[in-house]
Amino acid sequence: MFAHSWASAVFGLATFAVMARILGPEPYGIMALAALVFGVAGVFVGAPLTESIQQRDEITNVHLDTTFWLNSGLTLVFAVVIALLAEPISALIGAPAVAEVLPALSVIMLFSSLEGVPGALLQRELENDKLVWIETASELLTTGLALVLALLGFGVWSLVISMAAGTLISVAGCFYASKWRPGFSVSVTAFRELFAFNRDTVGTYFLGYVDDAIPRFLLSLVGGERAVGLLSIAGTISGSLTGLLMGPFNEIAMNVVARLQSSRRTVHELLDRVFAMTTAVIYPATLGLAIVSPLLIPLVIGDEWIAAVVPLQIFLVLGIRDATGTFNIAILRGVGDSRSPLIILSLGILFLFILAPLLLPYGVAGIATLIALRTFLTWPVSAWLVQRAAGYSAIRQIVIGWRALIASLGMVAIVLLVNFHMPAHWSEIARVAVMIISGILSYTGLMFVVGAGQVREIREGIGWFRNHHDGAVEPA
Repeated sequence: MFAHSWASAVFGLATFAVMARILGPEPYGIMALAALVFGVAGVFVGAPLTESIQQRDEITNVHLDTTFWLNSGLTLVFAVVIALLAEPISALIGAPAVAEVLPALSVIMLFSSLEGVPGALLQRELENDKLVWIETASELLTTGLALVLALLGFGVWSLVISMAAGTLISVAGCFYASKWRPGFSVSVTAFRELFAFNRDTVGTYFLGYVDDAIPRFLLSLVGGERAVGLLSIAGTISGSLTGLLMGPFNEIAMNVVARLQSSRRTVHELLDRVFAMTTAVIYPATLGLAIVSPLLIPLVIGDEWIAAVVPLQIFLVLGIRDATGTFNIAILRGVGDSRSPLIILSLGILFLFILAPLLLPYGVAGIATLIALRTFLTWPVSAWLVQRAAGYSAIRQIVIGWRALIASLGMVAIVLLVNFHMPAHWSEIARVAVMIISGILSYTGLMFVVGAGQVREIREGIGWFRNHHDGAVEPA
């Protein structure tokens, strides 16, 4: 999974640098606003219905068939409604251009729903090697096709058509790898057995959608598709970095915790090892990129994207929280606590409503700050809820990577000092290269001085993972 994350990130970033120069912010803004529309459907179909398959201890073909047909039927209803109401929906969100792509994206959503159950089965059994191959094939086709179509002048349709092709590959791959085929053993009893978890899951996804949609919707009203595109790209770049380093952990977090939920001691040991690693990598990577992004962004994707630098820097600072806090909802759901995520998301939405009037006048940077403040303000609450549900100390979640944070802040100070003393006539490529090299060297040195204890924990953690590679669970 790490190999897949790195390979896809390098390939994706390279092609994105070209695509961003060709397409500009508007097509990405159109797709981001279209995602707002389909996010409503995503509250009720897809993962909200299939996650119960991953979390439940025992599952039968009746559960699988019931979930498949319920998911497919509801998706069909949403797809038809969105396609028929494309024009008024686009007018409502203040983006008429979105109406052109909504019908096509509705068809893609319908096909995508077919992979829900077989994909959930692969995740349940932790057959991530198969998922990696499927995702790799889909990403290669999607990215390559999008690049070709963009060069041919297809604009936003290069993103839509490539998404359709990737979806077909993913659906076919999941059915082939899982060996599961839908039957017709639909049962009201099975629906009721899954409903308790699904009900809270739907609530979680609904609040998550509202939490994500509010900033983009407000920004679309005051800044249009271009502003939303800038915010979307800033989020994409920062998300790609954290996904590159933490994606594999995120992918399996809920499923692993669900399998280990009877052994709290093993869960605590697992989290200790994972957090020691994630904080040591995420802190310097995100803070380091925040320092070099004013030079790197125009150099890589062009001057047209300079306005995305400040929101990108704001999102990158969230790495301080993401290194541990991003797992909290997955941990809660893994141990069967489907109510606490509702509390976290509801509190986040409340903060958005309180802070939005103050920050909206500042445009893209203001909305990015709004998202960052909401995230940091809900972090202590989510940490406490994890402590209550899984017994893992909230204080430890927040301070476990303090050595890496100190070393990272020291690295930032050194890089800024180096940048200040570099000759003014040096090219931007040279300046970026020197800043990155000085950052790597200074962080490495500081970690062996300030973070020696954490380095030792990481070494011990690697040995712990090797000892647990067979999936054995120690007695609680």
